Amino acid sequence: MKKVLVILFAALYSTTTWCQVSWLHFSDEFYFVKEVPVAAFKGQNFRYEIAVKADASDTTSKVTILGVASGKTKDDVVNSNFNIETRKEQDWTIYTVIGKVPAGSSSLWFYATVGGKGRFYFDDVSFYIEKFAGQWKQLALFNHSFEETSPDIFAGYYVNKRKSENLKTRLANDIYKTGKRSLLVEVANTETAKKFASVN
Repeated sequence: MKKVLVILFAALYSTTTWCQVSWLHFSDEFYFVKEVPVAAFKGQNFRYEIAVKADASDTTSKVTILGVASGKTKDDVVNSNFNIETRKEQDWTIYTVIGKVPAGSSSLWFYATVGGKGRFYFDDVSFYIEKFAGQWKQLALFNHSFEETSPDIFAGYYVNKRKSENLKTRLANDIYKTGKRSLLVEVANTETAKKFASVN
């Protein structure tokens, strides 16, 4: 059921943003999703953060972060209007989704989408609820920094299953924000991928 919900949200996102953000629609587009249960926090302010280090191949290749609220069923997309802010910390960009937990929501879904070519690192996923004015509490999220030893590098996330010879995902232990590794999404140019395949 959750897989169906992820597909529904991905289709909704692609449809509603097609005209405004056409660069998101590459053949090698990739996304992963973090679900955060929020039924106990309706009406409270939240912050969702993820650290991104992007080495894009061109100016049209980008990362997009998006938050969506869902209700009790897979077809129940709750109307929401979340803001996105960014700040720099050394070589990393911290994306922050800011908003209020909608009254009719049971969970929030946060997408990280890669569109285009390049190397894109992700680390330090975190979620905060404002318990009282100016007082924030961080909630524990599973595999928030991609440090879990599970064979599944996307343990705790939903991920699209699209296959492409140009797109590779792995844990990187040479570049990370905190801990010992980060998630690396690498999308090569078609010509580069063919040359790589002919050598190996």
